[in-house]
Amino acid sequence: MSGEAEYRLPRTVMPSHYDISIVPDLEDASFTGTVGIDVDVAEATSSVVLNAIELKIENARVTVGEVEYEASILYDEDQERVTLTLTSELPVGSARIDVSFTGILNDDLRGFYRSVYTADDGVEKTIATTQFEATDARRAFPCWDQPDFKATYAVTLTVDDGLMAVSNAAEVSRMKLESGKVEVTFAETMKMSTYLVAFVVGELEATDPVDVDGTPLRIIAPPGNMHLTSFALDVGAHALRFFSEYYDIPYPGDKLDMVAIPDFSFGAMENLGCITYRETALLLNEERATQAEAERVADVIAHEIAHMWFGDLVTMKWWNGIWLNEAFATFAEIKCVEAYRPEWKRWLAFAPSRALSQETDALNATRPVELTVASPEEANAMFDVLTYQKGSSVLRMLEQYLGEEEFRAGVTKYLKTHAYANTDTPDLWKALEDESGKPVGEIMDTWIFQGGFPRVTVSAEDGGYRISQEQFRYLGQGDQTWSIPVLYRSGDGEGSVILGDEPVFIEAGENIVVNAGGEGFYRVLYEGNLEHDVGRRLANSDPLERFAVVSDTLANVLAGDAMGADFLSLVSNMTAEDELDVWAVAIGGLSELDKVVSPDDREAMREFVVGFVSEKAEELGWEPHDDDSDRTKALRGLLLRTLGILGNDRETIEEARSLYSDGVDVDAEVADAALMITAANGTVDDFAELIELSDGASDPQMSIKYLRAATSIPDPAATEKMITMILDGDIRSQDAFWVLARLIGNRDTGAMAWEMITENWEPILASMPVLNVRRMLDLVQHRSEPEVAASIMRWLEVHPIESGEKHLAQKMEQLQVRVALREREGHRMGEALRAASFDTAG
Repeated sequence: MSGEAEYRLPRTVMPSHYDISIVPDLEDASFTGTVGIDVDVAEATSSVVLNAIELKIENARVTVGEVEYEASILYDEDQERVTLTLTSELPVGSARIDVSFTGILNDDLRGFYRSVYTADDGVEKTIATTQFEATDARRAFPCWDQPDFKATYAVTLTVDDGLMAVSNAAEVSRMKLESGKVEVTFAETMKMSTYLVAFVVGELEATDPVDVDGTPLRIIAPPGNMHLTSFALDVGAHALRFFSEYYDIPYPGDKLDMVAIPDFSFGAMENLGCITYRETALLLNEERATQAEAERVADVIAHEIAHMWFGDLVTMKWWNGIWLNEAFATFAEIKCVEAYRPEWKRWLAFAPSRALSQETDALNATRPVELTVASPEEANAMFDVLTYQKGSSVLRMLEQYLGEEEFRAGVTKYLKTHAYANTDTPDLWKALEDESGKPVGEIMDTWIFQGGFPRVTVSAEDGGYRISQEQFRYLGQGDQTWSIPVLYRSGDGEGSVILGDEPVFIEAGENIVVNAGGEGFYRVLYEGNLEHDVGRRLANSDPLERFAVVSDTLANVLAGDAMGADFLSLVSNMTAEDELDVWAVAIGGLSELDKVVSPDDREAMREFVVGFVSEKAEELGWEPHDDDSDRTKALRGLLLRTLGILGNDRETIEEARSLYSDGVDVDAEVADAALMITAANGTVDDFAELIELSDGASDPQMSIKYLRAATSIPDPAATEKMITMILDGDIRSQDAFWVLARLIGNRDTGAMAWEMITENWEPILASMPVLNVRRMLDLVQHRSEPEVAASIMRWLEVHPIESGEKHLAQKMEQLQVRVALREREGHRMGEALRAASFDTAG
């Protein structure tokens, strides 16, 4: 690992303001530009070092008062720097650097890049847009491209007449030039980091601005999408008001544009005043969207707007702190959406995200949430499930321990104290300690600076209970401990305690629940009769607590500490469950076991699944009721999909295909279930139809929905066609990684898909942005067939993935966990499956 100092720029010269002028040429995929940078010279120097890559510097000079210094230019492509060497020393004080340059609009979905869409008349249109986080502003203009060099920015874009130009701040002037182009000038921004600068140019449309307490809010998108913007406008307005009140600080920008980009490598980007999104994360057809699709759009919008304060106004000093930036925004998005749609029970729906991060964190190959980051590649590798989901989970656990108001007051103090500046993680802990009076830093350092998490064991003793901790791992043993804020409840009431290295005795009554509320980032193991008591009382527990019990049991099965039969026994008593997310974790566990069960017992597994879900599925039926909540509708869809895919129920499959083929107007959740059931039981002819529907879809959600369904086709011919489409460039590069991941994870054709991928390795890697390549392996753990798993491991040992070393190590260990699960459970579940008693007669 390289040292951090190797990538940090000298602080002898520091920027305070940038005047950026860009002239993009969309046809030629290039741009010209100038940047004037006001700087403060801290030490006399004859050289100025900036970041720049993929730029050709045409001219550079430095001015101090009336004196000009000509500069020679030296490139360092490995360090992504340019050094301006002067003929004499710059004195201490203020100076001005002026640089003219040219660059390319790349196809890599980073820096200043091209995005394309096809207009209604069939003509392909080009958008020039930016994605600068983590370290790609340097691809658009020479700059001090690290987060602690904050400055203000004034942007001017010179564009072809008829094109829209958008940047971080409000447009202040527009002038027609003799060339026929239009020069668009924007107001000066607040003081912020380079990675938050943005500009977008293209044939785009905008909604009329909505005034949100003085802030103009617009949605901008390619033409023909304005009918899909109402939901985003509503969520955006709510989020602006919610966070202004939650933080007790007005929105720090002068306007907010939310821009849908057809080609985008991430979900969205929190550029101040000019948030960019994947189309599916912003545009929504409310009549055809499932609850999960609407929730995702609301989540992403809330996440990015939360960043306007936490990340933009106050920013980490260096990329080791990116976890706090993203973890807090994830935490905040849930609070915001919970307030927006309380009926969605967003904190309950967050439980699967917590469990997902625990799956990675239970590996030997996990990492601390915060760790040393030096190079751009290491910074980009930080954007993972541990940064987002674990980080936000431990913040939620802390909030529940401190109290919601104490936590909010600490966050507000932190933001007001450090506005327009940069911070380290301890700065937040100090603010929270000041407001709560509790040892936040002492607790949180154990969660942030070491990887892994604990399992708390509960045993009964006279007058109470003894609780202790051990590190939870799937493979091997760990010896780490944490300061655990344990919340508990019994017949005597509620309580809390910090559990450290030594066991703790708690005085409590009967019916003990440890991890009361289910928000703790730890597993719980009840010893002796306590385990039976918890199972007996499960139906009367809080939904999050029920989720935790099922999730903990499944984790114990994966670790080999419990048998698959134990999980089957637990869920077989849950057929009356009403909560969507508890059903989802139970069905997810059955899906895990189904992937490894012996072929001789596969039919018994299907019968178990049908018996498990039939009663509730029949209660809900195929048609929604007038009083159904969004979550009830989503549960109906989940149960139908489970019957038709995991349960292979012929009646359900036939009804689903009938609904899909007839094209009748049904509830969105039922339509989605019918589509996915049909695809999972489909042929190569169905594949061709789904691709045609995807290409001709009238909105982004439906296009992606049909494409996702096409990856589920169990026909090898369909898999071959899909991979050929990726190689031919017929799948957008932003989507290639998840399409490949789903193909690899496909039970029937995954092994074949992997073989095709290895046969076309270099073209496959080139088919997607480099930052997305590692995500191609997201579902590789499901290739647990011993010979296939061994071949995958051998291949990746000699074909490493750029910026994906840690992710690769984690996925290979997850694969080992599933191979071990198959060895233990493949042949011993049959008896338990056949012993289950469900009345499936209907």
